[in-house]
Amino acid sequence: MTNEYTTVGRPSSINPKITADSVSVYYGDKQAIQDVSLDIGANEVIAFIGPSGCGKSTFLRTINRMNDTIDICSVKGKMSLDGVNIYDPNVDPVELRARVGMVFQKPNPFPKSIYDNVAYGARIHGLADNRIELDEMVEKSLRSAGLWEEVKDRLHSPGIGLSGGQQQRLCIARTIAVNPEVILMDEPCSALDPIATAKIEELIAELSSNYTIVVVTHSMQQAARISNRTAYFHLGKLIEVDDTNTVFTSPGHKLTEDYITGRFG
Repeated sequence: MTNEYTTVGRPSSINPKITADSVSVYYGDKQAIQDVSLDIGANEVIAFIGPSGCGKSTFLRTINRMNDTIDICSVKGKMSLDGVNIYDPNVDPVELRARVGMVFQKPNPFPKSIYDNVAYGARIHGLADNRIELDEMVEKSLRSAGLWEEVKDRLHSPGIGLSGGQQQRLCIARTIAVNPEVILMDEPCSALDPIATAKIEELIAELSSNYTIVVVTHSMQQAARISNRTAYFHLGKLIEVDDTNTVFTSPGHKLTEDYITGRFG
């Protein structure tokens, strides 16, 4: 087991969908992410774990350029989607975020009906030519998010009238309605009860057949349940990444072992 401050494990994927090459993130003069290199495979579920403030959510946000919304934030290195550097000036961030959707920690449905929440992205991106196509897309997205049977008779009721778990699944339906290739989830269950959490975890397993999914989670138990690989971050550095079972049963780095055994974090 290594004590060196270099990444151990298996940072590369056989069939990479996303490739980070020496990615660093700065907030003004403060460096939040330090020289992270990582491949994420197509149709892989990868979990990012680590102590609060370790940089896992910051790194997640580099994958769809959400950090662009923060004036003092800058990104160095290369982040690629299907081999194309997403920080190239020719890449449209709006189009990128349609391909790389995001589900946030707290459910954030729009102050619109359930139907209009799901239809919003399709309307913005012109993905439906008529109302029939839009109806089909809304139903398909709600079915994919495991919510259709619960809301089909009240599609024109406010989305904010749903329970917390239902709101989160509505946000997932809204995300997948624009046909993304990647779904980023930033602690998607932290505000939910155990029953709602179980439904989201089941949904992640179902969605992984069609999407690459990256999940930031504060729950090591959740990471162990849902992911193919787990990446451990510490003080802005990627310490270890490997098959989830390996990370939790035979970690290759002392820092990883200390974290998963509860010695710190």
